[in-house]
Amino acid sequence: MKLLKLVFISMFMFVFALACQAGQDNRTVYESDTSDGYSQSLPDEDKEDHEGHDHDEDKEDHEGHDHDEDKEGHDHDEDKEDHEGHDHNEDKEDHEGHDHDEDKEDHEGHDHDEDKEDHEGHDHDEDKEDHEGHDHDEDKEDHEGHDHDTEIIEALSQIEAIVDPENLSWPRKIVINEKEISITERPDKVLTISLGHDEILFGISNKDQIVGTTSFAQEEGSNIQLKSEGLPIVTTDPETIISLSPDIVFADPYASVDLMDTLDDIGITVIQTALDNSSRGRQNDIWLMSYITGNLNNALALNEEIDRKVKILNDLAQENIDKTKNVMTLSWWDAYWTAGVGSTEDAIIQLAGGKNIAAINGVESNNTIEKELLISMNPEMILITQSVQWGGQDFYDELISDESLSSIEAIKNNEVYMVNSSWWSTLSYWNIKGSEQLAKILWNLDEIDNFGDFE
Repeated sequence: MKLLKLVFISMFMFVFALACQAGQDNRTVYESDTSDGYSQSLPDEDKEDHEGHDHDEDKEDHEGHDHDEDKEGHDHDEDKEDHEGHDHNEDKEDHEGHDHDEDKEDHEGHDHDEDKEDHEGHDHDEDKEDHEGHDHDEDKEDHEGHDHDTEIIEALSQIEAIVDPENLSWPRKIVINEKEISITERPDKVLTISLGHDEILFGISNKDQIVGTTSFAQEEGSNIQLKSEGLPIVTTDPETIISLSPDIVFADPYASVDLMDTLDDIGITVIQTALDNSSRGRQNDIWLMSYITGNLNNALALNEEIDRKVKILNDLAQENIDKTKNVMTLSWWDAYWTAGVGSTEDAIIQLAGGKNIAAINGVESNNTIEKELLISMNPEMILITQSVQWGGQDFYDELISDESLSSIEAIKNNEVYMVNSSWWSTLSYWNIKGSEQLAKILWNLDEIDNFGDFE
């Protein structure tokens, strides 16, 4: 009997030991095979490493981050793809297949700033492109961490529209017409409905970011004719703009209210800004548009080139101050038109070192004048700013052959010149080329050393 009891106990202990070993093996297999919905059965320790962080934090860092941000950053289908729905091979590699100490380091345990950068909602190759803005060469230009940050921040601080000039990451906030606008990420598609904005945009951005231009940009003689070739031409018809699906549309303050409202209603961000006609004002326009489009280092390079050209012109003007002349711009549109105080042409003349006789005589902005006033002002130099395509050559011929104007110094001394209208009428930094042109005429120069063209 005792023998039977001993045999029974021995068999029972043997079976129990086998069962315990099997249970241990099953637990181990289960922990490594965690492809879907495993959290309900994970041990407490695993819960702590993988899911046990605060659920509010989890919402923000792991599950789709705040829905307002999600709306702006990418749509929910993308979120599904990036957070839950990527294929399980990738999931195993990135999410489950390493031990829990590594999991702490790679998935949850790093601080939330790093988490934002590495885990927020798209695969890591896409993250490089979408989070930082564009390829790494461009990223140096636009994001943060490069040697020029201090210069960029200082320049941005001069622009009232920028809410936080020290913020070089996304989102970026600006205030236009007393309305705060948030740009959540670097826009992929940008267009303008103003030639001046077109020219600035091509000066700071790569062509692949620009999805359309005005018709003026592609006209013969345009400053950006070659650069804009082949792009769709944008009209004021809302359907034309909508069909191009832009993230940002730049417009001047005179754009149609109905057009602006239509674009705004369907969620296209419209930014209406006036373009300043002074050299410094043009540079501020460049900074603002580069801040919005994510091209800050390109703006820095362009503004450095502008500064260099302005210095050359200022030095020339100072050297030749005793040789300056009274200058007047003229064009004909059923009357004599000239440029006075506050006009683009006035700024061009001043930068070149000339004296705008119309401004001196109280003419404001672009305005008409009578023939008698033209004669009495007696300019020493007249510049025809009307293009050949719009009758500039005909106007020149009539002006110098008009006997009633023969007493004017400029006509008497053969100092009437046709100038490049695309440099003189534009609302962009290209009018610095107009100042160069005038400086060469004023100081009798064939070339200005080291001035060069804008690229």
